[in-house]
Amino acid sequence: MFFILRIVLFPITILLTCVVYIRNWLYDNGILKSTQPDVFTINVGNLNLGGTGKTPHVEYLVNLLSNQYKTSILSRGYKRQTKGFVLADNTVNAKTIGDEPMQYYLKFKDKIKVIVCENRVQGVNQIQATFPDNELVILDDAFQHRKIAPHLNLLLCDYNRPFYKDYLVPVGKLRDIRRSANRAHVVIVTKCPEEVSAQIKEEMKTSISQYTFANTPVFFSRIHYNAIASYVGDKAFISENPATVVTAIAKPEVFQQYLQKKGYKIEKARDYPDHFAFSRKEIDALLDTQNPAQQIITTEKDMVKIKPLLIEQELEKFFYIPIDVIISDKNDFDKFILSNAARAISKSI
Repeated sequence: MFFILRIVLFPITILLTCVVYIRNWLYDNGILKSTQPDVFTINVGNLNLGGTGKTPHVEYLVNLLSNQYKTSILSRGYKRQTKGFVLADNTVNAKTIGDEPMQYYLKFKDKIKVIVCENRVQGVNQIQATFPDNELVILDDAFQHRKIAPHLNLLLCDYNRPFYKDYLVPVGKLRDIRRSANRAHVVIVTKCPEEVSAQIKEEMKTSISQYTFANTPVFFSRIHYNAIASYVGDKAFISENPATVVTAIAKPEVFQQYLQKKGYKIEKARDYPDHFAFSRKEIDALLDTQNPAQQIITTEKDMVKIKPLLIEQELEKFFYIPIDVIISDKNDFDKFILSNAARAISKSI
C-alpha cells in the first residue's frame, strides 16, 4: 500500500523538484538577488523538513563563539503569534518568539542577543543598527532563505535518513533538492550512534561528496542526554516510579527509546505535532490530581512552552532532559569554525 501511495505521489514530487530547481537556478545565476551581510553570519540548516538537531548545534556554536565575539542568534520564530523583528527579553514567551528561540533566551540570557524576524536580511540589518558592536550572527534554519548569503553554511544531515537517499515531499522528507548541498561549506552528519565505524564514515562521506564541492569537510555528531532535571530545580526524579512522556518534537521515538534504554518506567507516551502550542487543556488532560507522586517527562524544548502554564504546586510533577551534541574530531571542527570567524571578522574591522 505504501509503495502504491509513493507511486501516486511521485508526479507531485517531480513537479516540486522542478519548482525548487528553477528557484535555486535563478538565485545561483544572479537573476534573483542574494545579499551577504557586512557582519559575519553562520547558518545552521538542513534539506529536511526537520528533526536533524539544529537547536543543539546552534547552542554548540554559541558556547564556542560567544566568549570571543559579541554574538546574536536570528531565527524565523516558527509558529510564533507575532510578526516582524522581535528582540527576546523578560517580556517574551514561546508564543511571541517561538519555542526554540525561547529556549535559547532562557539558556543564554544576557550572554547573547536572541532575535526573531521572518525576513533574515532585514533581521540582520536591524541587529546591526540596534547593536553596532555585534560581531557575529548565527542564523537558525536559513538554508532555504536564499535572499541571505551566509559567510558560512553548516548543513546538517540525519545519520538515520541521509539526504542523498531521500526525496522531496510528498514522496520523501526533503524540502530542498539534493544538489542544494553544494551551498554547504561544512556538513555535519547528526544523530549518530555512539560508535560509527571508519568504513561507514567513509561511505557516507563519499555519498555526500557527490552533491558538495570538493574538499567540503564532513563531521559526525551524536546527541548527548544530560541528567534529568526538575522544572523547579531541586526536586528529585524517582526512577523506580512510573512516568508519562510528553513530546512535541519531530521524531519523538528517538527520545522515547533513550528513556527506555536508560530504564525509566514509561507507562504512557503522548506525542503532539512538532512545535505544538500547548494550552491549559492539554495540561489538565495530563495531570492526575489524585496522584501526588505523578511524574511527567518532557524535552527541554517543550518545557519552555509547558512551564508557564503550570501553577506552583504542579511544577514538581514535571521533569525534562537537557541535551547537547558531541562532535567527533571536535578540535578540527572548532578550529574550522573559529578560523573562518577570525578571518572574516578581522577583515570587517
